[in-house]
Amino acid sequence: MADELDLKDFTGRARLFPLPGVVMFPHVVAPLHIFEPRYKRMAEDALDGDRLIAIVQVLPDPATSWKPNPPIAEVGCLGRIVHHERLADGRFNILLLGRKRVRLVRETSKPDLPYRTADVALIEDEPPSKVEEAAGRERLISRFRSVVGEAADVDPEFFKLLDSADSLGALTDVMAHALPFPVESKQRLLAEPSVEVRVRRLDRWIGDLAAAFPRERTFPPPFSDN
Repeated sequence: MADELDLKDFTGRARLFPLPGVVMFPHVVAPLHIFEPRYKRMAEDALDGDRLIAIVQVLPDPATSWKPNPPIAEVGCLGRIVHHERLADGRFNILLLGRKRVRLVRETSKPDLPYRTADVALIEDEPPSKVEEAAGRERLISRFRSVVGEAADVDPEFFKLLDSADSLGALTDVMAHALPFPVESKQRLLAEPSVEVRVRRLDRWIGDLAAAFPRERTFPPPFSDN
């Protein structure tokens, strides 16, 4: 219901915020520092309108990444601004709550806008069976506790966050966001609508992380300064 309320004014056209090496997921909150003039304008327009911005990954191509409008991933995450701080010089600090996966249909940028826009299609989760909903949740959390939890100093609040995820799909997204997978792997998880497929991948990939967490390491890591 929260998703439906947040998206009731969504027209299907999204403001695009391309970021290199960043994959955002539904159900998580991302802190963003907005300082480029075109994205300050984007933030202003979003706050004056539906408060929605789509985070899309800039494709890692050295030949094009320097261009003003480099190629971007086909699937991104539509997020809603849930908090903002307007600084004296026009910059913004915002908290963006991921809401839905979106597939870019066509770019629709206009000459009078300094930032990119696109027509997008919302991607709904393909839900698991009732049996897998319960079994998958138990398996992933148990896997995380036994592999990552034993190898790192995990903040107990993070386990509470996992336990409180309102669906198996939400649980996969929270884990995918927090775990230090390669950006290409995260993009694959974002682009995958099947919850059961995401569970299988996470189950396998979490096992591969066992050696990546020295016991003195704190997990999840603190937010970096933007």
